[in-house]
Amino acid sequence: MKKISLLPVLLAGVFGLSANAVAEIKLTYSDWQLAQEVWGKSLNDVIDQFEKENPDIKVAREPVQLAQRDVRFSTAIRAGGGPDVFALDANPVRQYIAEGWVRDLTPFIESSGGNDFLSDFYPISLQPVTVDGKVYGLPMNTVAMTLVYNKKLFQQAGIEAPASTWEQFREDMKKLTRSKSGSGPVDQWGLTLVLAPAGFDLRVTSIVRGFGADFLTEDGTRSAMDTPEAKAAFNYIVDLIQTDKSVPPGVTQVDANGARRLLANQTVAVKIGTTWSYPEVSAMNPALDGWNTLGMAPIPRSAGKDNQVRTTLFQKTIFVNQNSKHPEAAWKLARYLTDPAAMKRWFDDNNMLSARRSVNEGYEKISQSESARTVAAEIEHGAFLPQTPKWPQILDAFRQNLQAAVAGSKSREQALNDLNQQINTILQ
Repeated sequence: MKKISLLPVLLAGVFGLSANAVAEIKLTYSDWQLAQEVWGKSLNDVIDQFEKENPDIKVAREPVQLAQRDVRFSTAIRAGGGPDVFALDANPVRQYIAEGWVRDLTPFIESSGGNDFLSDFYPISLQPVTVDGKVYGLPMNTVAMTLVYNKKLFQQAGIEAPASTWEQFREDMKKLTRSKSGSGPVDQWGLTLVLAPAGFDLRVTSIVRGFGADFLTEDGTRSAMDTPEAKAAFNYIVDLIQTDKSVPPGVTQVDANGARRLLANQTVAVKIGTTWSYPEVSAMNPALDGWNTLGMAPIPRSAGKDNQVRTTLFQKTIFVNQNSKHPEAAWKLARYLTDPAAMKRWFDDNNMLSARRSVNEGYEKISQSESARTVAAEIEHGAFLPQTPKWPQILDAFRQNLQAAVAGSKSREQALNDLNQQINTILQ
């Protein structure tokens, strides 16, 4: 009788443990912006809210350095692990899809409304994540790269705003490179470039695009860095550094965060960035009063040229790891991070435009923002970097040869010749 009376208790204990195990779904989310002060706070706040609305799911947050992200992710995923949900920019997406590292989200999308669900995303935002009709990621933010400049430093130099042509822009950068005291050594420069790996892709490629050049031929089969436009862009960058010295010393070590600090400390007057620069630069130096001191302007063009594509597009997209043991819960988190309510939060905190049409066109704060309007207008003049699994290798070849030309270890001609040969070898 005692044994029989214990049976319900034992069964209740077993089933109770089982129910708790099901309820305790643990996900990991990894994002390079978790490591940033402003972005990190808003990401954590939104994920906290997700946990409140989904009490059966707990999310561990894993910040990752941008320069280390793809090595860490690819190594972990190949070994059968990796974060359940993670963010990527557009550059490595096709490689992740080709390698089978990210989950096909099409079944989840179809159960959420299919084309009706996708219709709120700009068509261009879906291009990098769609292969053979299957959608592998949910776009979060889409923006164009522009010039970000210090209005006060421009006024002091007698310059109203950044020039629309590369020719005049170069002359203005010389004027902005000077001694702040007027008699000491140079301690203010026209602009900074990003030549370190973290952030190089968006900034320097925007200059190439501004000259009307591109990296691959239209069919994607060979290098296009041998065109007159590409050579002009390459030489222009080296001239700014070597000849004009309009860029601070040590530029080869400057990454995206380093460029923000130089602008925040008023060491430079211009950098290449986008809407996120306002909150990030302002947080680095509140005394700058960045929201009022900074301005934005389109990437310049060559005089007499009106190339349709003149800048590079950035996109942050959320993916689900193919190895995730909780794909349904991971989809919930991915969808929550790209929901219109979260998209508005990304703009409120980080000045970032959405990949959703309803947010960009219907959120009053965006329509009232000068920086948002400037960047939004340039999206139609932008393009994503080449959508090929081999792009990371091509980008690395471009950066290394540009670095060699800047350092003087290769002549400009040799660096460009080597670059073209290396790109063609990679493509073959």
